[in-house]
Amino acid sequence: MTRRPIGYAMVLAWLMFSLTATDVAQRRDPLNPKEVDQMRDAADWPNKRLELMVEFARQRLAAIEQLEANTKNSKDRPMQIHDLLQDFSALLDEIGDNVDMYSKHNADMRQGLAVLLEASSEWALQLKRLKAQAPPEELQQYSFALASALDDVNDTADDTREELQEQNTLAKQNKLVKVYSERPK
Repeated sequence: MTRRPIGYAMVLAWLMFSLTATDVAQRRDPLNPKEVDQMRDAADWPNKRLELMVEFARQRLAAIEQLEANTKNSKDRPMQIHDLLQDFSALLDEIGDNVDMYSKHNADMRQGLAVLLEASSEWALQLKRLKAQAPPEELQQYSFALASALDDVNDTADDTREELQEQNTLAKQNKLVKVYSERPK
């Protein structure tokens, strides 16, 4: 009798593991190995790290613009745009995670936040233009990813404004550290 509950638990554990493994396998890393190395090298410098991530996000949107400019009607262009939009959104999530991490340790990232805020305005315009100019048959293939990216940009801009205000307050109180590894532990 005790074998059944154990058997069910093992089957359930196996199912959960296989679903998690499948989910992880389906997620693409939005960063290439060179970008990962750059991020690793900038870990102690919040402003540099934010500026790098902003640049990586800009590159994803520039790649979308290049795909749009290609006058050849490519069957896989909508899927490429979809993937780039997902990578862009993943980068915004990563930016948010980094801002949260640095914020918890009072790391000075005012310069990087200013760059991020400016970029957020650019990104919103670019994504709105993409939505307005995309051929309808293509747009339907990546409309959800585009809507998500627009939401992510708006959320990022709001969060950045809020964090920048908090950073400015902490700077007036001399409570910010320039180098992350020199933070009080």
